Amino acid sequence: MAHISARAKTGTIWIVVAFGGGQILRLVSNIALAALLFEEAFALMALVSAVMQGLAMFSDIGLKPSVVQNPRGDEPVFLQTAWTLQVLRGLVLFTCAVVLAWPMAHIYGANDPMARELLWLIPLVAFGAIADGFQSSRMLTAARRMDIAGMTKIEILVQVLNAVLMVGLAWYLRSVYALAIAGVVSSGLRVWLSYAMLSGMTDRFRLDRDSVNAIFGFGKWVFLSTLISFLALQIDRVLLAAIFPLAEVGVYSIATSLSLMVAVLVGTLQSSIVFPWYSRMLDHGVPLQEAFRRTRVPLMLVVSFLVVLLVTGASSFFDLAYDDRYAKGGDFLPLLAMGVWFSSLSGIYGAAFMAMGKPQWIAIVSAVKVLSFLLFLGVYLQFDYSIETAVLAVLSAEVVTGATSQYLGWKLGLRNLRMEGLLLLLMLGASAIGWWFVHHLPWVAGQHPFVRLLLLGLVEVALFAPLGRRLVLPMLRRSVS
Repeated sequence: MAHISARAKTGTIWIVVAFGGGQILRLVSNIALAALLFEEAFALMALVSAVMQGLAMFSDIGLKPSVVQNPRGDEPVFLQTAWTLQVLRGLVLFTCAVVLAWPMAHIYGANDPMARELLWLIPLVAFGAIADGFQSSRMLTAARRMDIAGMTKIEILVQVLNAVLMVGLAWYLRSVYALAIAGVVSSGLRVWLSYAMLSGMTDRFRLDRDSVNAIFGFGKWVFLSTLISFLALQIDRVLLAAIFPLAEVGVYSIATSLSLMVAVLVGTLQSSIVFPWYSRMLDHGVPLQEAFRRTRVPLMLVVSFLVVLLVTGASSFFDLAYDDRYAKGGDFLPLLAMGVWFSSLSGIYGAAFMAMGKPQWIAIVSAVKVLSFLLFLGVYLQFDYSIETAVLAVLSAEVVTGATSQYLGWKLGLRNLRMEGLLLLLMLGASAIGWWFVHHLPWVAGQHPFVRLLLLGLVEVALFAPLGRRLVLPMLRRSVS
């Protein structure tokens, strides 16, 4: 079991380092794109992404979780079957995207004529789905064996190429099509690297009946949970783009992408480290409660630190990085970031649900999020019909979702409300201190935005360093006994 812990620790370090570099790269490219393109471009790509992610989730039969979780996950016949289903799924995704392009362009074009570009953007981006379907099964094997280093190296190279292509094409074309073309080329590179950089068997088309039954038997619940998860993740942008001008939704999308940096980190750790680690620990007889206890508090402490930086540095960052067209993003980001704290807590519980073979619980949590958002949005807009009010509805729904995950976790014996309450108070208290420091301390408030961000970072590091030294570092050093 010690080697499993070692892989988990090494993988965590790889993911955190790659995440930091990737987010810096994404921020720089995002700022450059905001200067080169128009606000509506970000709303259009948010809609395209929503369509592609929605189709991907609607067709998710749990290939990766099945390979990770199933005892036959290393058998060639099982892997070849999973790869064949993956290729077929990519072709289906492309076909469905092409079919959806016209009605999407028609529906959103009625609200804003710029949205008629979806007629061509969606099919173009959908070519990436065909490419993704041909990714090597070695990626699935690497996920099962927690070979995070190999997968992360591939993602780093793809991210670098994608950023360079997006900015270069945006400068040359001055069009939203630059983002679409860069995405398709990046998908092709990922496929090639999956064969070139990872070792493993040669992929062949094969459909073994027992393997198909095993994949679909586990994947039916993954399908349901991801189907509802799509609505939970994308319903805000999909719905708001039909209600408010695309320019406002574009600014909202930028703020959302910044807040989701934290969720992306937690989601990557959850799927690549925490879920496989829980599964291997259960295989070795380690109780889920023990495995969960070792990861929850350190991960949520890291989340709290990052959320506080986003909440307190939002206005300074937008002052520094964007022009006046995007100023509202500094108002959106603090509320969105606090919502990410609760969604991250739900994600950590979700890894435990998946490891225990209960993906349907993730579906329940996602359904609660969707229904809560619709309820809060409908009520709040009766008092103030603005996109700012819609952001408040997003936060309210995340709070309810986090509470639902806790309740379901308690059914598995994962009880520690006191510690999670303390972490929430820490996040809120540190956010209040940072907000006062930046906005109400005269000699700080009058500084250049870069200086404000630098000083804020030093203050937050000083606040969190003692707890990080005590709780996070031991997680990286601890081995399973």
